[in-house]
Amino acid sequence: MARNEQDREDLMREATAFFPRAEIQVEHEADPVFWGQKKNGHFSFYFGSDPVYQFDQNGLLRRAFIAGQLYRTQKNTLARLTRERNSTETVLKRDDLTITQVEVFLQMMADRFQKLDSDFVNKQHVRLIRSLSDNSELELQNLIQDKIKQVLQNSHQLAPRIRGKR
Repeated sequence: MARNEQDREDLMREATAFFPRAEIQVEHEADPVFWGQKKNGHFSFYFGSDPVYQFDQNGLLRRAFIAGQLYRTQKNTLARLTRERNSTETVLKRDDLTITQVEVFLQMMADRFQKLDSDFVNKQHVRLIRSLSDNSELELQNLIQDKIKQVLQNSHQLAPRIRGKR
């Protein structure tokens, strides 16, 4: 995710760690949706510049950026990281979510991905804008839809704690 949330890069051009990657327009979203997958199987969905969801290879949530807030898995919860800036540095303030807050967070995520899945059920509601992939357009759409379904199947769980983060 971008260091400064106001300065999102052109993900199709700049996010070279993602291959394949695609930018799509779907009926239920005003802004284009970016999807990309890394070599290790981790994948991300960017709904415009906000929200952003990053998943492990099993479709378990690792990180998110929502309403200007960073989130990351932290044992069995999510840590909300708030950027506090001054003229010389940026400090991340950590606040662990309660079980209820995590449940609400995951339900909101699942609702968004359910709408995205409903667009993919009717392929006429999905328009590929740009892509970098070895797959055909239909194969790429099917791959993205498979990842959406994987997220939905695992939307009640979090990925293991991100290594090196406490």
